[in-house]
Amino acid sequence: MLAYFLILAFLLSLSACTGGGTSPMEAKAMKNPVEPTPKSIASGKNVYDKYCADCHGVNGDGVSEKAKTLAEAGEPKPSDLTDDKWDHGSTDGEIFVNIRDGVGVKGAMKGLNGRPGVSDTDMWNIVNYVRTLKK
Repeated sequence: MLAYFLILAFLLSLSACTGGGTSPMEAKAMKNPVEPTPKSIASGKNVYDKYCADCHGVNGDGVSEKAKTLAEAGEPKPSDLTDDKWDHGSTDGEIFVNIRDGVGVKGAMKGLNGRPGVSDTDMWNIVNYVRTLKK
């Protein structure tokens, strides 16, 4: 009987750990299903401008009024998306998962998953657009 409860406790702990999210290895392996065409990049820029530019800046360099306010309050500053340093992963899949699920302690960056009118394709378009921001 004890073995039964131990196995049950183990299985419950496994299910609690997975949480239904995407593991870092799964994110890293994800392939972008949206070709980085001029249309995709333009669409990605439109969605970026609406949901991301407030914090990451119009140019993606992490310079914005909101970023300044966050820094002054001692909060994490939005990432510079134009440099070569990618703290949360640099593959298309990792970037997509960051956009979808958000990043940081206490939800510093809210994800776009569940936002009305924002589809997976929109988020992949943002990935394609962000790729064009490198200095």
